[in-house]
Amino acid sequence: MKNINLLITIILLNVLFSCSKEDSTNPVSPIPSNPTNSTVVDKTTKYYDDQSVILSKPFNSSRVYSEPVKIIKINGKYQLIASYAELFGTTYDYLRSFEVDSTSGKLTENTLSLLGEYKEVGFTKSPIIYEDLNSDGIKDLFVIDHGKESPELMVNGLFPGYVNHLFYGKSDSKFSNKMIPYLTDLKRFHHSASVGDIDTDGDNDLVLQSFGSEEMIIFKNNNGLSKDIVYNPNNSTGSVLIVDVDGDNVKDLISAPYIDRSSIPSSTVLKINFSGATINSTKVSPITPFGNSYGCFKMEAIKNLKSPTKKSLLYFVEGGIGDQKIFKSSDDDFSKIIDLSTVQTTFKSNGIRDCLILDINFDGFDDVFFIVNAGENLNQRIWINKGDNTFENPSFEINTSLKDLFIPLSSDKNKGRMKFLYYNNSTSSPSSKIIDVYTKK
Repeated sequence: MKNINLLITIILLNVLFSCSKEDSTNPVSPIPSNPTNSTVVDKTTKYYDDQSVILSKPFNSSRVYSEPVKIIKINGKYQLIASYAELFGTTYDYLRSFEVDSTSGKLTENTLSLLGEYKEVGFTKSPIIYEDLNSDGIKDLFVIDHGKESPELMVNGLFPGYVNHLFYGKSDSKFSNKMIPYLTDLKRFHHSASVGDIDTDGDNDLVLQSFGSEEMIIFKNNNGLSKDIVYNPNNSTGSVLIVDVDGDNVKDLISAPYIDRSSIPSSTVLKINFSGATINSTKVSPITPFGNSYGCFKMEAIKNLKSPTKKSLLYFVEGGIGDQKIFKSSDDDFSKIIDLSTVQTTFKSNGIRDCLILDINFDGFDDVFFIVNAGENLNQRIWINKGDNTFENPSFEINTSLKDLFIPLSSDKNKGRMKFLYYNNSTSSPSSKIIDVYTKK
């Protein structure tokens, strides 16, 4: 009996040893030598199936214009807010909203239920502002609109402009259109607006840029926006930005000039501060900082890498349709402005309307994402910060034939991944889907 038991034991040991050898060479289920420090990183881009966009009202103008596109999150649900407009012609469409299925990317229009009504747009400009503008603790939506540039609409040689659009957020997670005297009831030709606390009372104010004798109109927030100051610094203001640029915990108003067409140019970048009725304005750049034929239509702030409490600025300028450049203030000296095309190989010459500043590769530096650059694949429209506030294109795994709208939806720092809502904007039957990309450095 003992010999039989010994034989059975030997047979069992041989079987176990044989199974162990097979497992150790199985490529599907490897046994890590140090399980606590080893992880499998999935760097494969995931493409979800195309989804047809569900419309509740047919398009008059099917193209999403390339600046005011915004994804917001309310009660755990993503909403896409977009303006459907064309620069030329006389056909008008609306500011529309869509609920986003964050799993499939399917878009279902809900303009009436979310925004409360279809608000006609001319040609909206600048990013959609999503901030609390009436001090009720609920974020609101504001969009500026400069209208169409169709010759047949001109009055006395000037384009007529258009009205702005403001939607106050409500406690039921919806919005209602709000009319504010001098803000949403008059046609003007705008390029830019910015929100921030310029009077240090703890709430958001709004500064509106306008072409003409009223370069900047300040709307103070007293449980709602109301006109306070019209300020004309004679600076050919083309773009405004409220930001604490010098790190003193006081918000500054930056005015960057558009094309200075006077016989003796005098426009510069201005830093403006308000103290009661006193306005202090300081020139912080050379005259015509972007050259005689270029003007700033947009500014963005990024971290100053030499002084962490300060900001550096990106200036987006144009000399006409299809003629665009990007400048940056020096981290060493805010008054010095650098043409980025002279210090980096990655630069833009067209299609740079709207962008987002975010850390795309999770390395702690501000990157630039050109959100809706039509005709460019994902890598072409991303600037990765090289660690010195100059930039290069990444080489993320992506299907380079995809060249419509990539809109960041969510990110996962632990997995090093970003999800994009991809929107096919080129036809009257738009489609959308989720594209999940590994972007970690």
